[in-house]
Amino acid sequence: MDKKKLILFLWTPLILLAIINLLTVFTPEIGFDALWYHLTLPKLWLLKKQWYFEGGLLYYSVMPRLTETLFIPLIKMTGFIGPKLIQYLSGIGTGIIIWKISSKLKYSTVLKLVTVSLFYGTWLVSWQSGSAYIDLFRTLLEALALYYILGDSLIKGGIFLGLAIGTKWLSLGSVCIYALVFGAPLLIPALLLSAPWLYLAYSYTGNPVYPLFSPLLHQSLLPVTTIINNIIFLPIVATFPYDDFLSPLVGILIVLSIIALFSRNKIIQKISLIGILGTIYSLILNPPSSRFMLPYLPALIISAVYTVGKLKVNLQKVFIYLAIVSSMIILGMRIFAIIKYVPLLIGKETQNTFLSKLSARLPDTFIDTDNFVQDNIPQNSKIIIDKLHNLYYFPYNFDHTSWTKTISGYDYLVTKETKQDDIKGELLHTNKVGIQIYKLIK
Repeated sequence: MDKKKLILFLWTPLILLAIINLLTVFTPEIGFDALWYHLTLPKLWLLKKQWYFEGGLLYYSVMPRLTETLFIPLIKMTGFIGPKLIQYLSGIGTGIIIWKISSKLKYSTVLKLVTVSLFYGTWLVSWQSGSAYIDLFRTLLEALALYYILGDSLIKGGIFLGLAIGTKWLSLGSVCIYALVFGAPLLIPALLLSAPWLYLAYSYTGNPVYPLFSPLLHQSLLPVTTIINNIIFLPIVATFPYDDFLSPLVGILIVLSIIALFSRNKIIQKISLIGILGTIYSLILNPPSSRFMLPYLPALIISAVYTVGKLKVNLQKVFIYLAIVSSMIILGMRIFAIIKYVPLLIGKETQNTFLSKLSARLPDTFIDTDNFVQDNIPQNSKIIIDKLHNLYYFPYNFDHTSWTKTISGYDYLVTKETKQDDIKGELLHTNKVGIQIYKLIK
């Protein structure tokens, strides 16, 4: 296959994935964590102007919330679409940064496209591009940090690492890895920018990194035997994660990146070290998730493709063909996954109907299947919710029994699986997914 055809075959799945991922930006959020707190916390800020929620349900409310803070005006103006668009653009932006770093390292056009394909043509990046999670935004910030550090600006790199900490506490580990590889001076801007989040957590809970080292997350690392197993079998563990698939080539990328550690190119050695150490770090956390590996995937890919560039031409072509096949597999998976959205996208299905159909995979999520709450409960009512977990789709201001210990003084109770005799009030309605609406007696 000549160079022009290779470039065409590399671009085609990327463009199609970008289109499919953009379509999912306009579909209802169904991600558990997004409905639990990524979207719900900024929505509650709009409703209540309340930052911290004491109690079990929203213990994440004092974790770093840079991304969720950006969500606040976007939710007000666009609902879930704006937050999901941030993730989508973060995926595209990270691909651009990978291209720019590869250009600095003088990769050929084909190999630059391979690096972008290996990142964007993954299952995890694709579904997160249409979600309101925050992992892709963190990945963009850490990719920018790598880009500026490679451009001899530790200060700018430290700034973006500090912003990454403001997105997720796990980036504290990234800062340590970058400081080990590139030097301690970047710690200063990184820690200065993370200081407000440390202060907020301390002021509300007395723990600057809450909920780390608290009873809620008392064991933040996997057992030692599991960590050793993950390190020994790193390529296999990363290729077949317990939760979200990346791509069939992850294990090969890890092996090639390890080979790059022994390159004479000092820059490549450091990029490889970021990728390998970051991958190991992401696989020792408890609970484990392949999402934690995303910020280190660009470094892993860039160093792996450097090794590919040193192979014989025939071996290079084999790897390029594998990259194309991998992205095609992911494209096929994404096409299959988007089928469920088609009736919604063409206007033949309402949002509530769509969510009701998926209620089995949305446990303890409030879904107003028949618009009963919106149509029959006054907006200014005092409403308390119990036994439900993911509350982004509740249309009005509310309290939850995890932070309000009594239902006394409330007009309505929204719950499930409750006997009417146990509630001092009248059962007004039970919808298709079992959510009950009570009118309370004061």
